[in-house]
This record gives sequence, C-alpha cells and structure tokens, in this order.
Amino acid sequence: MTVVRKEDKPEASWRPGKKGILHAAASVGGTTKLIVNESWNDFGIGAPTHVHPDGLEEIIMVLEGHAEFWINGEHSVLGAGDLVIIPPLAHHGFKNISETETLHVLAVFSSPVAPTIFDHEPDKIVYIGGTDGDRVDSQRTVAPAPSA
Repeated sequence: MTVVRKEDKPEASWRPGKKGILHAAASVGGTTKLIVNESWNDFGIGAPTHVHPDGLEEIIMVLEGHAEFWINGEHSVLGAGDLVIIPPLAHHGFKNISETETLHVLAVFSSPVAPTIFDHEPDKIVYIGGTDGDRVDSQRTVAPAPSA
C-alpha cells in the first residue's frame, strides 16, 4: 500500500498568490499513470490560459472557495464540491473570484507528467511533475518549446 502524507511533500510557490503541493507524479513518486496536485490561490490568482499539448485529460475539483473557469472560450463559475472536466488539447484556465476566500482546488491529470504551454509564454514548456529539463522547483521543470 502506498500512503502519501501531506507533511512529507514540499510546498512550492508557482507564482505570487499561488502555492501548491504535488502529491503524486513522475517527479515525486507514488504513481505511474497520474498526477495529483493541490493548490491554494489568492483573489484573482489561479492558472492563466494554457494547453497540455500531449492530449492528456484533467479534472479540477473546487474544495473551498469560488472560481471562474474557462475552456476554449466558454466560462463557468464553480464553488466547493463542483468539478470541471477538461478535455484533451483544450485551452483552459481559472482564477479565484472571491475577495474573502482562498480558492483551494485539487487537480488530477491522466499522465504522471503534464507538459503545459501557457498562452502568454508559447516559447517554453513547463512540465508539471517533470524530471527532464531545468528544475523550476520541487514540482516543475521547464524546457524550450519545439519550433513549429
């Protein structure tokens, strides 16, 4: 039995106002087919619009707070207990819309590494759970995006 304890996983600041814990991924162990990532997001913060170019699926569940999510231009507001299913190759993102609550979400990816290209930084790939490329923090690596 594999048990993953929160206190054993390092917390990382992904950007100002966003911190996260990678519970299971290629880079931290515990799984060979999934990523489980938990994050806390201040007002106005979340994940800028991005895509996972390898076609993985992602599910994000709101544990606490309220968020605006967008997928391929379609917007929806989610609250605690709601989840969104993000289809392969969809451009998507979210942000905390509450000035009084921290947005707490749990994301599950269908791969132990999640290549991610942010729309505002198309020249690089961030690998959530990555083991190759330049280490950004305990949870991510980065490499140049392939030329089109």
